[in-house]
Amino acid sequence: MPLTTALRAGALAAWCQQRLTGLDQVARDVARTAARAPQPTHSGPTPGADSQLVGGIVDARLAALVQPAPPYAALQGLLAGQLLSPDAAAGIALSFPSHRGLPDEVATMAHTLRPSPREWLQVPAPGATSTDPPWGDSVFPDLAARGHLFHREHAPCGHVATAGAERALARTYGVWALAEAAYRSGRSPRALSAVAQHAPITTDVLRAAVPDGSVHEAAALVRALATSENLPTLRAWGAERLPQGPGIGYASPALIPHFADADLLVGSTLLDVKVSARADQPRRVRAWLQQVLGYAWLDISDRWGIRHVGLVLARQGLLVRWDLKSLTAAAFGAADPLAGVEQFRRLCHTAARAERKPPFPDDDLTS
Repeated sequence: MPLTTALRAGALAAWCQQRLTGLDQVARDVARTAARAPQPTHSGPTPGADSQLVGGIVDARLAALVQPAPPYAALQGLLAGQLLSPDAAAGIALSFPSHRGLPDEVATMAHTLRPSPREWLQVPAPGATSTDPPWGDSVFPDLAARGHLFHREHAPCGHVATAGAERALARTYGVWALAEAAYRSGRSPRALSAVAQHAPITTDVLRAAVPDGSVHEAAALVRALATSENLPTLRAWGAERLPQGPGIGYASPALIPHFADADLLVGSTLLDVKVSARADQPRRVRAWLQQVLGYAWLDISDRWGIRHVGLVLARQGLLVRWDLKSLTAAAFGAADPLAGVEQFRRLCHTAARAERKPPFPDDDLTS
């Protein structure tokens, strides 16, 4: 049960509903802005598109736009499903610019490592249960290699490509999104399972598993960034505090391993990407605000240096952000925000430990 699930039901969800009453007005303001926003061409679902897959593709593509880093959750999903060996996963991770400088002594665990502004973090990954190489070892490294080449030619980090090139990228990121879905749900998506029945399995077979409707819709949403002020805004936020390595920020900042992974950190702004058509519903927006605030509050050791939080509302073409301290104070209203954040952290750590997902040592409230 990740944080996103814990925020929807159970003790943590009830606590947020009772304590974060100040988010109601903020959510209404965002919903009102979203309702008035000019709708992009693809403001609603495309025939033949899978809305969850579209969201996964957009998430993965924006992560690559911010930082040329491995698809961490996708690799975790492939490893858990025994579709990829740890050696192949490490090789894929090392092929990304963010990981190419890792020393030889940690090369075999590269897929478990993530850069942060302060240090490299290790997030455990499943090991192999068989000595036989999985079928994914012959295709996923090639998928990554093709992606690197295509990005260099058509969409360097921080840039959006032409419509045709973004459709090609969306198909590749669709494969990674399917693998990530396996990690999030614990079940292999039907499209990915069907690939295993195909002979021979090639990279083109993998990419063909992503439905055309999902490809076209996701590419159009990403392209909308290039035709608005949102992309320059993202770059400007990134320039407020440049990352240690390549890119304009960090992809998938880890707050609690396997329990709380945010979407993007750009400069000092933690962003959550939403691809919902209903950003005009205050109740839905409130849940998003709880989520992104929760991620920020879990950065107990200030590893990520989060000073702002925000939402990327892809279908509405909106970027919104708040000063973290100000939004935290507003969320708790007249109550003490410091005490409230401390309670939230303890509830999250209890939930994570119940799932056998302990926090990083320097974020551990019991140490």
